[in-house]
Amino acid sequence: MIHGFTNVLQEVRILRFEGFEVDPGQRLLTRAGQAVPLNARTLDVLLYLARHPQRLVTKEELLEAVWPGSFVEEGNLTQHIFLLRKALAAAGEPASLVVTVPGKGYQFTAPVESLLHTPTRETLVLLQDITEVTRVVVEETIEEEVHLAAPKLLAPRSASRRGIPLWSAAVVGALAVLLAIRVFAPATPHVASYEQITHDGNTKFMGGSDGNRIYFTEEVPDLIHEVSVTGGAIAPIDVPLQYVWAGDISPDGATMLVVSQAGGQGPGASLWSYQLMGGAMRQLANALSAAWMPDGKSIVYTTANGDIFRSLRDGSEAKKLISTGGYVKSLSCSPDGQMIRFSKDGLLWQMNTNGGNLHQLLPGWRKTATQWSGRWSQDGRFFFVSDEQIWMLKDRVLPGFHSAAPPVQLTSGPTAWDMPIPSRDGSKVYASGRTKRGQLVRLDHETHQLHPFLDGISAEFLSYSNDGKSIAYVTFPEGILWRARSDGSHSVQLTTPPVYPKSPRWSPDGSQIVFVDNTAQNASAIFVLPADGSGRPRRLLPDDRDAESDPCWSPDGSKIVFSTISAVGASSKSDLRILDLATKRVTVLPESDGLTVPRWSPDGSTIAAMTVDSLSLRVLALATQRWSVLNSGSVAFPEWSRDGRSIYFIDWHGDGSLARISVANNSKEKIADLKGEHFTGFYTSWMALDPEDTPLMLRDIGRDDIYALTLE
Repeated sequence: MIHGFTNVLQEVRILRFEGFEVDPGQRLLTRAGQAVPLNARTLDVLLYLARHPQRLVTKEELLEAVWPGSFVEEGNLTQHIFLLRKALAAAGEPASLVVTVPGKGYQFTAPVESLLHTPTRETLVLLQDITEVTRVVVEETIEEEVHLAAPKLLAPRSASRRGIPLWSAAVVGALAVLLAIRVFAPATPHVASYEQITHDGNTKFMGGSDGNRIYFTEEVPDLIHEVSVTGGAIAPIDVPLQYVWAGDISPDGATMLVVSQAGGQGPGASLWSYQLMGGAMRQLANALSAAWMPDGKSIVYTTANGDIFRSLRDGSEAKKLISTGGYVKSLSCSPDGQMIRFSKDGLLWQMNTNGGNLHQLLPGWRKTATQWSGRWSQDGRFFFVSDEQIWMLKDRVLPGFHSAAPPVQLTSGPTAWDMPIPSRDGSKVYASGRTKRGQLVRLDHETHQLHPFLDGISAEFLSYSNDGKSIAYVTFPEGILWRARSDGSHSVQLTTPPVYPKSPRWSPDGSQIVFVDNTAQNASAIFVLPADGSGRPRRLLPDDRDAESDPCWSPDGSKIVFSTISAVGASSKSDLRILDLATKRVTVLPESDGLTVPRWSPDGSTIAAMTVDSLSLRVLALATQRWSVLNSGSVAFPEWSRDGRSIYFIDWHGDGSLARISVANNSKEKIADLKGEHFTGFYTSWMALDPEDTPLMLRDIGRDDIYALTLE
């Protein structure tokens, strides 16, 4: 038993070098407490090199260690070395930590320190409880104790220790470590294989699974479908509602939650229950997102203004748990019924099921707008979340206590994954995988059809210089900013990854381009760079702590208007601000709370902006500092016409359309119907205007299918 205990201690040793720590048990690389993303194989390469520092590791030795008994091409190893160097460099260390010895192999140059893993607070509490057990604990085998005697091990602290010999206490201590490791550091699964379940390529949004079938929404046509977890024919489900979205499946597999957006994403969105056998329906509430509680007797749901409610399964006895003050999606309840997790304003949050202890789940981790989905495994040990890749959080659970360890990346590569749903037996994760590819299209005003533009390149955020002779655009999904002549020729690359520019805009004189990117702290910020490619991006407001977006130059080039999101406790606040480039002074526009995407009119007299709920447009007359409301309805990506008389935008209500509204008489006109079209891009859709006020968009020509990811 003592020998086994020693082996366990060896297994939980961590490796430390140059500010990094590698935990083999957690399969996690961190620096300064922050997770450094690595896929499973790349981490295996790092572990072997770090365990053999300062010496030559041949390619053959490394291939056999990482892929034992398998034939793997040398190029595969080279790719993982590249990914490892890239991850270390992105985290602040030069690539010279891993040196290539030409024709032979690799050498890990950093000194490596091997340390025992420090027990967590939860583990220490458990150890204290375990040392107070009776003699019967140590009279059974370790396997039986861990599997069967856990209730005995968690005896009250008042249990007598009288008569327990010293050797027994030592053995119990060893058993405590074994159990703590089993409970708090379960082996980390990795993806062993991928199996494609659907094959039609249409855009899909995962709903839930009853264990035998997967329920999802296909955007075109806008219907809920089902498919067997083993693949086969896709079958539509006749839900007699408009613009429906499949949701969570009840624990007994009989009832699906459905959201209808016939009234838009605002207060008009309605939540329904749908009986999978028989099709009986009941309206439950006005809600955007919902989830079942594990007892199947109640649900939780969120409204358009960020309030979270709990009610019985028929919608009765609704009780508000909390007002989050944000945009809430992807509710998920823990299997023990103690916790609720959700995405608010693109970040993961957690609270108790009574609404208490609201807090951000992983502060500082990957603050992107794509953390929209999360689900617990059936046993509650793991929580799966996606931000285009699938991540797994180990859940440490004690009575009344949930704590998520740093995320472990399960997938990597060009496929974008979304909505991971673990199978009920825990052996698989079902998710939609998208191969990203777009086609730049331009509206034909005569036929009202969209046709490929600039040879249909996969690019978005296209912006014209004031003289119309040059363009800037960002390739999708690579995220590289280019400038070129207006016909697409003589292109010049302006940025390199990991910079991913969004919303580039030419300065009026054509000498500079502003854009939005994330900082090293993952906060959105505005950068500027020379349009000729002669310099590097420079942050405009390096001391600003708020998230900045949507920059737009004043017509004379002296100012930039932009939107911000700032944290206010557990809530967030958005407003519009103007930066004076000469004085570096920033002023907040009056009464701009709740507004975003500001656009300066061509004559400089007016600023237009949309509300954060995308339900209306407003314009500010700078001379009077007064706002007026335009009757636009649902709106996205507003742009001024060249003459400043109209504002073009995407009307996303219903099947979607391109529209414009006259600022003078507040009259709205539909330009083109977007029914049957599907678009893509960093923000899922995008629109801009060419110098003739012709809309440009990025059509989706990628593929989207459901896969089963087998965990091992």
